[in-house]
Amino acid sequence: MVISRRIVFASAALLMLTGCTDLTEFDHTLLGGINIIHTPDLSIVHTIENISGARSLCALADCFLVATTEGTLIRFDLESYEQTGCFTVGSPSSSGYFEIEYSPVENSIYIIGALGQIVELHVPDMEIMDSFSICETPVDIEIGPNIELPYLYVAGANSSKIYEVRLGSNNLSRSCILPSSPTCMAIDQSQDTMLVGTLGETEAVSIVTGAMRHRTMDLFPRIAAIETIPNDTTKCAVFHRYSSGMIAVILRYFPDYVYPRPMYTGCVTISGDIHYMCAESDGSHAYVLSYLGDNISRLVSYNCTDYSIEGQIDLQGYPLDLEISPGGTLLALTAE
Repeated sequence: MVISRRIVFASAALLMLTGCTDLTEFDHTLLGGINIIHTPDLSIVHTIENISGARSLCALADCFLVATTEGTLIRFDLESYEQTGCFTVGSPSSSGYFEIEYSPVENSIYIIGALGQIVELHVPDMEIMDSFSICETPVDIEIGPNIELPYLYVAGANSSKIYEVRLGSNNLSRSCILPSSPTCMAIDQSQDTMLVGTLGETEAVSIVTGAMRHRTMDLFPRIAAIETIPNDTTKCAVFHRYSSGMIAVILRYFPDYVYPRPMYTGCVTISGDIHYMCAESDGSHAYVLSYLGDNISRLVSYNCTDYSIEGQIDLQGYPLDLEISPGGTLLALTAE
């Protein structure tokens, strides 16, 4: 999942002071709620309210997880929506627990925990397998799609680097320094390139064998959120556009001067900022959860084929995360 995710709410907690070298902690406890939503019509089928410290989501085959700033993971059944477990995974941290990725190779999840630690937990018992530090301020993590050579990629804000971590040993393999701090990233299905949103220009990073290299993509607008479209070579992104966002499908990274074709298409303006994003497993739709202000978030359904907004609903609260289950049910996390 790439929800762009992301120097937004949680990342701001890591970077409140320019040049600070430690994670910043806060005393405010969030009270979260999860709207469980049918796709693609965006009808709400169930709501779970008053989850203390709720911060991020992870959808698995038959359950979903809620990470909290209290250092716990709460497990819910995907059919009954009943709570089936609560696990302590680390110390309380109001700036942690904001990003979770599932590794099918190891049947484990990785989560950015307290003070920049990355914690690996076994599924489904949530036993801690490892806890390690790659950089001071990780703001995004992604599991590479190559099953034979599995890697975890970590975006470091203070260091302005992308780190490659070998799954299994969780040792650092390579890194690439960028001109500006990364905020979100998505990896090609072709497994050789990732597109990275930063506080500056958009960057493409090569992850083929050898040194990791970056290239500034100055023909792209700045990316606010990005998601790989499953089973396709394209990506869907939200670009920064003045006081709003613009959702589009990215077709290629570089201009084709022989047969001129756009690098991205299907541009539609969406309201709000602080965008979270996910996509259907069949690549038909992408969904974006954005903040409108006045404690209201908006969820939109974007058709990746005809490039239209098929529906939208407004939700109470500040957006914190957006996930889609393997069966196509949306989980939208907001907080008062």
